[in-house]
Amino acid sequence: MSTFTHPMRALVFLALITLPALPLQADAATRSYRYTENVSSREGSSLSERFYSRERYSSAIQREIKKLDDDIVEELPVPILLGLSLNQITSDFGDPRDGGSRSHEGQDLIAPRGAFIASPTDAVVTKTGEGGSAGVYVYTANPGGERFAYMHLDRVADGVKAGTVLKAGDLIGYVGDSGNAKGGVTHLHFEIREGREAIDPYPRLTGEFTLEQKIDVLKEILADLLEQQRKLK
Repeated sequence: MSTFTHPMRALVFLALITLPALPLQADAATRSYRYTENVSSREGSSLSERFYSRERYSSAIQREIKKLDDDIVEELPVPILLGLSLNQITSDFGDPRDGGSRSHEGQDLIAPRGAFIASPTDAVVTKTGEGGSAGVYVYTANPGGERFAYMHLDRVADGVKAGTVLKAGDLIGYVGDSGNAKGGVTHLHFEIREGREAIDPYPRLTGEFTLEQKIDVLKEILADLLEQQRKLK
């Protein structure tokens, strides 16, 4: 009998193949400072310039952005669905880079390759792509006029593109080491901006996604796997 014949069995299987990565968390967390000290000096300037150059959105995207709440979401769940818990995160916003000539403008979330990245708020995807020091990236518009950036992904989730409307907990992509993180510890570089000002994400990461939200994402991945299996028949 196929692993994916029964939906619940497949859901359990997906959880099991993800959860074995969890023991890596403790070691990864202890390596956070050692890793960030060795990040390429290109990360700060080039990522910010790319993300916050004058953005122009289509009228359709602008309409969706206007539907977002006017108030900033102050308390955010960790945008890694499985593979990283809140107490394993070490703040690195503002850490010196390039010999102290600049500061780190995001939060690095160290997690196993392929860990699920989920939107911590309702959002609208404004851009996805690959290139330069950011590697594979997703940019979103978020409530209160903020902008979030997700960088160094292994890949973007299927169907996620400019104009995609996300609910909190929706899958964005998968943790990797693309861009100037290649060969280093796999992690998500998570950035929050208000205008051009970088906001420290760490104090706002106050919880984790609920079990229900985690199951919803696993169901979504299961549905994709079942569809792929169907096409192969």
